[in-house]
Amino acid sequence: MSSSSPTNSFLFFDLETTGADPAFDRPLQFAAIRTDLNLRPVGEPIVWYARPSMDCLPHPAAVMTTGILPDDPLLARAESEANLANRIYRLVNQPGTCVVGFNSMRFDAPMLRFLFWRNLLDPYRHEYADGNSRFDILDAARAYRLLCPDALKWPVDEQGRPTLRLSELSAANGLLHEQAHDALSDVEATLDLAQRLRDADPDLWGRLLAARDKQQVARLLDSPIREPFLHVSSRLPARVASASMFCSFGQVDANRNRRECWDLRFDPAPWLDLDAAAWAERRFLKNPPEDAERDWNDLRLPIKAIHLNRVPVVLPEQTLDQEGVAQRMVIDRQRVRLHADFFRRHFASLRERLLAVIEDTEGAFPDKPVEESLYAGFVPRGDRAKLEQWWAKARGMRSRADAVAHGRALLSSTFEDSRLAELAEGFVARNLPEALDSSARDRWQQRLIDRLRPGVRDGVAMAERDFPAMFAEVDRLRENQQWSPEQRALLEPYRRWLARQENEIAALDGQ
Repeated sequence: MSSSSPTNSFLFFDLETTGADPAFDRPLQFAAIRTDLNLRPVGEPIVWYARPSMDCLPHPAAVMTTGILPDDPLLARAESEANLANRIYRLVNQPGTCVVGFNSMRFDAPMLRFLFWRNLLDPYRHEYADGNSRFDILDAARAYRLLCPDALKWPVDEQGRPTLRLSELSAANGLLHEQAHDALSDVEATLDLAQRLRDADPDLWGRLLAARDKQQVARLLDSPIREPFLHVSSRLPARVASASMFCSFGQVDANRNRRECWDLRFDPAPWLDLDAAAWAERRFLKNPPEDAERDWNDLRLPIKAIHLNRVPVVLPEQTLDQEGVAQRMVIDRQRVRLHADFFRRHFASLRERLLAVIEDTEGAFPDKPVEESLYAGFVPRGDRAKLEQWWAKARGMRSRADAVAHGRALLSSTFEDSRLAELAEGFVARNLPEALDSSARDRWQQRLIDRLRPGVRDGVAMAERDFPAMFAEVDRLRENQQWSPEQRALLEPYRRWLARQENEIAALDGQ
């Protein structure tokens, strides 16, 4: 978050999408409510739609979840993804905006990034520039469950395990939530939940919001004397209140926003008897450390990454001394202090081992389709300036003919970043197909065929979102009784739509 402009509004938002993969899937519905700093709505709610793109088959499970069929007349009348991306981009980049969602750090926020990337807009600016920031109410709820348990009624699932699903929280607490997985209804429920949490403990609300300043988070984690701190995260089991105590190794690689941290539930001493190869073998074991504590041979390396720029829930060590907190975390404060003392005394040796592990287990990004290659590197400034100039001119155009000519100008641009020529061609193909010449049209059609038709191309197996995979998913989901009859009734019209799409792509393949 930039300190040049203060936060002056919250923008609560939600997306309904074609599936659960932020890099691959696409938004179909966007809803938002802007509020003042007291969480009072300002202006009218926003609901926007985009028609699905031909290169992304909606997953049938997403259709059943949202109730939105890809050939819904509402989507047929909707705008292109480029227009939706532009409208959202301008909304979230209003100075002083804090963008707020529910589970947004793990889903909606990366979905926005890839939406902007795919549409040649800056994927990061709305997260930090001009006093802008982001915040996740799910992380806040998790912190309140530990530190202010009287704030809400906390539901459990059928197995008696704690759950923080928005629909369950809404039902247990009478939140305004008329239709789960409708974007606007989810936004209203998230706003209602935020108001309940803020009113229950305004001080805790303020401390959680303060983590939007990554420099403040860094000061806590990078303590010169390596003080322990409390961290709440979905990566930690609900049975221990999704929380533990940690000490930080500091920055360990080129990523200035990442800190690797030792989980102080676990004694670091035995790990000094293992070499870096043994650490590396245990780094990615699937079982959580808590389940393996009884068997040393199965214990995963108890190290967790914390990202300064993802508004983590991190609080000072003394938070553990608040009434009931250690009990809810099922943690022994004396053991934590002993482990922290050992960590400090042997920090250099432990850090050296970790650095060797990172070098051994982290490599270059694998090749991905250009639309999914956002994290392969930052766009050079000169290229970003060209794209911003193109968009600035595009926003003033009033005719389709002018937009098509402007699209052709984009295709003739040269870029330093090797990804951008192909990215721009895909952008034009999805939004201004008339601007493609015959060669570009042939390349785009071949990309559609390679992505959606079955088989192996150039020695690489296709992703599991092609036609055969989606037909198989329809058959599998039809027999799954966990879905309601109303939801499963959507599978047949979805299958008919899928068959029509397959015929269109087959016609391209036969040209």
